[in-house]
Amino acid sequence: MTVQTNTSKMVQGGLWLTISFVIAKLSQFISQLFLARLLSPTEFGIWGMVLIVTTLSAQFKEHAVSSVLIQRGIENKEQVDAIYSLGINLSILMFILQASIGYPISRFFGYSELWPLIACAGLVFIIGAGSGAREAVLQRQMNFQQVAICESLMGFARLGGAVGWAALGGGVWSFVAGELCMELTNAVCSRWVCRYRFNYHLIPDRKALREVKSYITSVIVINLAVYANTNSDNFWVGKVLGANSLGFYSVAYQLAMLPTFALSQINKVSFSVLSQRDRTGQQMYVCKLVELYAVICVPIYGLGFIIAPWLIPGLYGAAWTAAVVPFQIVLVFAYARGFMAILGTALNAMNRPDINAVINWVLVPISVPAFYLGAQFGGTTGVAIAVALVMGIGATLWFWVAICRAAQWRLGTLANPIFLPTGIGVTAIYSSYILSQMAESMALSTFGILSTTMLQPVLFIGIYGAGLSLLSRGRVPKMLYSLIYQSIKPKES
Repeated sequence: MTVQTNTSKMVQGGLWLTISFVIAKLSQFISQLFLARLLSPTEFGIWGMVLIVTTLSAQFKEHAVSSVLIQRGIENKEQVDAIYSLGINLSILMFILQASIGYPISRFFGYSELWPLIACAGLVFIIGAGSGAREAVLQRQMNFQQVAICESLMGFARLGGAVGWAALGGGVWSFVAGELCMELTNAVCSRWVCRYRFNYHLIPDRKALREVKSYITSVIVINLAVYANTNSDNFWVGKVLGANSLGFYSVAYQLAMLPTFALSQINKVSFSVLSQRDRTGQQMYVCKLVELYAVICVPIYGLGFIIAPWLIPGLYGAAWTAAVVPFQIVLVFAYARGFMAILGTALNAMNRPDINAVINWVLVPISVPAFYLGAQFGGTTGVAIAVALVMGIGATLWFWVAICRAAQWRLGTLANPIFLPTGIGVTAIYSSYILSQMAESMALSTFGILSTTMLQPVLFIGIYGAGLSLLSRGRVPKMLYSLIYQSIKPKES
């Protein structure tokens, strides 16, 4: 059966995944708010050290291996079973390795509780064995509604597990409880919604794996490079500055990256669609997606930058004020990271993950020492600046040039769609700040018009919306209207 890839189905699939992301991340955000009140920044920092290990282990998780099923299809039953079997074997191996590496890591950072935390967190590999292949099959079939339901339930499970354990006095173990509850829910739910029958073999079919060996290897190598570029900052903050500083930095980083994590849901749709299009169709799709990302995310990140000084202390408590400045700076990286994720997904769908790997690994010898220098000379703010400059602005420019040359696309074709919303967004932030300061000096707030705290966000949205509508001559509002219409109109039979 040929999968339909009409616009309506693509948009509705993206909408389902976006809704599931909002539910999952909202539950995670609520969990973080509760935990911030129940736990200390040091406990957040200790968990951040655990994440340095678990995030590395996750690069070898079954999902990385099973993604080849989305790109290659599921028609070859022997190949599907071989990939499924390989994923389960790899999950068992990664649990053993993660449990073993916990001890030297605890000695390196100087916190004895890291070893049992890391070992117990590794149980997610055993619990979730087989789930990656099931999710890959659902994505290939474009059954995004089922994927969305699973991810929403996972978010609620993590919320209940983490907050419940913290309320009982579980301390830093509350994070582990949340992760285990989430993975258990994923295992049960994915088995329930995926009707594909897999056959496990202790020794997978070597011939079937040989055909996809290059793709799987490249994907894992890409993930390792991305890990090094996006987690070595946490490593240096934890080692140089300690758990308390890492607690502030990790909260700032995770909060700044929320919209970009949302894009990862849309990229699940994009990968399925791009894998089934020709090169011309792929270029058109990517151009539209980068423009849509810029149009939507500029006001989100702009508002985050503006309201951070009062929002973070208000939500997390005054003890978390030190996270404000790193959060504002990391927003630059977060915005840029979204474009890199889109382009990387396109390369993988073109069956060129090898090029994607090279692009990411070139950045590693630059990013790692930059983060170390930032930690040594500027603390968490210095690390955030290094992230914004190296992995934000610098990496995006390099990534753009490299991918256009690899795919033989013109630079301007991909760059032009983002210039207008980005330029208007920066202008709107600056203009709204100037106007709000003028209003404060004129004491407009005393007349009950708007407090200056709320005036700048309102001015920013107004300037951005008006500027984008006028300078695009109405094209962007029409595009957004069409997107909304496609998402709500009845499905084609």
